Amino acid sequence: MRRPLTRRRILTPGVGSGRAGGQAGFTLLELIVVVCIVAVMAGILLNRLRVYEEAAEKAAMQQTAAAIKSALQMRVASYMISGRDNQIENLRSENPVSWLQEHPIGYAGEFYADAYARVRPGSWYFDLSRREFVYVVNLGEYFKPGPDARKWVRYRVSIEYEKVPETDTPQRRVLAAVNFAPVQPYAWF
Repeated sequence: MRRPLTRRRILTPGVGSGRAGGQAGFTLLELIVVVCIVAVMAGILLNRLRVYEEAAEKAAMQQTAAAIKSALQMRVASYMISGRDNQIENLRSENPVSWLQEHPIGYAGEFYADAYARVRPGSWYFDLSRREFVYVVNLGEYFKPGPDARKWVRYRVSIEYEKVPETDTPQRRVLAAVNFAPVQPYAWF
C-alpha cells in the first residue's frame, strides 16, 4: 500500500515572511520612521539637558553665596571673641572674597564701576563703588531680571543693631544680625 502524498512546508530564512522578494531587514519607510523617532527623542533630551545645566549654574551660584555667608559669620564670631566688636562694621565695605581660602570659580576681580558688560557671563566680581558682590548669569532662560532688566544677582553685607536701654548709662548698640543676601529678590526657575 502506498502512502498518499502530502505537502510538506520547508521553512527557510526570509522565505514566507510576507515581504516582497523574500528579503529580511528594514524597509526604507521603517528606517525613516526610526530615525525620526530617535531625532525627536534626542531633541527632547538636549532641551532637558539645557534646563539641568541652568539649574546647576544656579546651585553653584547659591553654593558660593552660602560659603561667603559662612565665612562672614565666622569672621564676625572671631571679632567678637577677640573683643574687636568695633571692627565688625568694616565688613560692609570689604570684598567678601578676602574671607575665603580660595577665589570662587569664575571670579573676575574688583571693579570701580559697573562691570556688567565687561565681565564674562557666569562670573563673579566685586563692585568697589557700590560695595556689592555681583554674579552675572550665564544661562538665564528661566531667570527673571529685576527692574534694571539685567541678568545678574547682587549681594551685599547687612549688619543690624538693636539698642539696649540701660538705666544709668546712655543706650548702647548690640549686634542683632549679620547677613550676606541679595540686594533685590530674584526669580530663577
